[in-house]
Amino acid sequence: MFSYLGGMMDLRLLRYFLAIVDTGSVTAASKELFVAQPSLSRQLRRLEHDLQLQLFARVDRRLVLTDVGRQFVPIARDLLARAAHARTMVGAIAASSTPDLVVAGPTTTISDIVAPFIASGGPASLANVVETSPQDVYEVVARGQADFGLGSSVPSRSLEAEVLVRVEVWAQVPQDHPLGDRGQVDLAEIVTHPLVHLDTSHAVRRAFDAATTRDGLTYDVVAQARSPRLGQALAAAGRGVCITSDDPRYDLASPQIMVDGEPLTVTLYAAWDRDHYAARHIRETVARLREFTAERYGHA
Repeated sequence: MFSYLGGMMDLRLLRYFLAIVDTGSVTAASKELFVAQPSLSRQLRRLEHDLQLQLFARVDRRLVLTDVGRQFVPIARDLLARAAHARTMVGAIAASSTPDLVVAGPTTTISDIVAPFIASGGPASLANVVETSPQDVYEVVARGQADFGLGSSVPSRSLEAEVLVRVEVWAQVPQDHPLGDRGQVDLAEIVTHPLVHLDTSHAVRRAFDAATTRDGLTYDVVAQARSPRLGQALAAAGRGVCITSDDPRYDLASPQIMVDGEPLTVTLYAAWDRDHYAARHIRETVARLREFTAERYGHA
């Protein structure tokens, strides 16, 4: 059950509503849910009555979401996710056990940091991950779909947060590239080469642009990738210098980018709800993860 406008509603109605949305019809949803079609239709009308909203319109004998219905879909998904999270929390409290924790982060962070951490013997309580876009990490945490998140933007003050690690930004090139035998390269030299860049949702791109803007530098982008791995593939194919903080792939060399004699870095934060029932366990997990990343990257 959940409250709305001073009343209560059965969560089953939300599940039925989303089943109809996801399958495309009451008939298909009734088969998936093992609920008789007339009963499912009645439950849908009950939901609309309780909400005092028309969620579907009938067009050519088909149910089509109204504008209000489309707006309600993410609300329904969020409510069900929060209910599932609450059941997990209550179960862990009742069992007086270490809760299973879910971490959210971009694909790169999950593959380069979280997965190796788990493989190295990280805590058994770190049980699952939610891969999301860089800009959505903290929103996933706020919605209760993950217990903590790893993000490269500064978390809001509503979340408890700690710096996890600062990682270097590299200029990745084939081994036979003019920069391939260099351990470090200055930013001013990097911008003289054609660049394969990530899009601006990535902290690496934002840090690079901030540094070039500060130094009054310009550069040419020959390709822009949403995926760091694609950017590395383009660099391996000789298209340009890939600017990334990812571990090198495709036998790429990775000279460190320097700005005023210091490495160009991006900061990775761990953030969670400060009132989370498992806040102590999250802090312990983050502390172990920080130790792991310090060993892996050389500094916190």
